[in-house]
Amino acid sequence: MIVLFVTERHGLQARLDEVRRGMAQDGGFWVAWPKRASKVPTDITDDVVREVALPSGLVDNKVCAIDEIWSGLRLVIRRENRRPAE
Repeated sequence: MIVLFVTERHGLQARLDEVRRGMAQDGGFWVAWPKRASKVPTDITDDVVREVALPSGLVDNKVCAIDEIWSGLRLVIRRENRRPAE
């Protein structure tokens, strides 16, 4: 299982692209960011993760509260963007 812990938007895109290139077509991974209530400095929200992920052909399919500090979204490749199985 891959979990990307991010606190800044500018680093999110490169990390998403890197994981996307190496992931299985039917795989997924989690992006985690600090909740606003945690007081950890961040410019990431669930909406920011979606804004960055959707143009890359990724879509979220699960959400979770990891703990009192971190939230997470699970991202997968959109079905229509998946390569056929060989």
